[in-house]
Amino acid sequence: MRLSFAPAIMAVLGAATFASAAIAADYGVAYLGLRGSYVTTTSGETTGSTDVDYDEEYATDEFAVAAYMGWVLDENFRLEAEGGYRSADLDSVTIMRDDVGVHYSPGDHIDVGGDVQVGTAMANLYYDIHLVDGPILPWIGAGLGGAFVDYSIEDEFGEFNSKDTTWVFAYQFMAGITFPIAEGISMSAGYRYFRTQDFVYEDVFTEEHKTDLTQHSFDLGMQFHL
Repeated sequence: MRLSFAPAIMAVLGAATFASAAIAADYGVAYLGLRGSYVTTTSGETTGSTDVDYDEEYATDEFAVAAYMGWVLDENFRLEAEGGYRSADLDSVTIMRDDVGVHYSPGDHIDVGGDVQVGTAMANLYYDIHLVDGPILPWIGAGLGGAFVDYSIEDEFGEFNSKDTTWVFAYQFMAGITFPIAEGISMSAGYRYFRTQDFVYEDVFTEEHKTDLTQHSFDLGMQFHL
């Protein structure tokens, strides 16, 4: 297991939550929310430290869920603390380099098993766009935080089998709309781009591999205003 950025990220999230809680006391506006997402994962590039490089393809129809608490800072800005879970199933890889040369050659397309499971802790800042009066409120936002990545992959011959975990930096950008559905309850619909910092994992031969996780999602959320 490798730990990177974890202490700094937790400190940033803790400071953001404390500061936003103090601001919430002044404005008296806060909300709790739940979100579900349909996720697609972008093809990735994995670079080995010595023998094997490959490009990976992910299965379609993935999902993500998150719970969050937000505070309205002023007419335009909101701050959120978010905890989430997202996943992606590995489907196949294309060998780009194989210096071992026993089972595979460059260009081989191979079915694989394994997945990437990610727990996230994010601090998000939103800008509400008041263009016209009405119930629908457009917004844009960005977030940063930490991702605990559990990565596993296995192939038929075990040439690059691995399972490893690590903390890495993560960020996201989002845009969408919010609209009321009942007294004190609203819904939101939006798009989200999520990416982790490059992370390193080891295979069964202790070769290090470097990759990242990039996902696009279409989100539906429900907010309960306090």
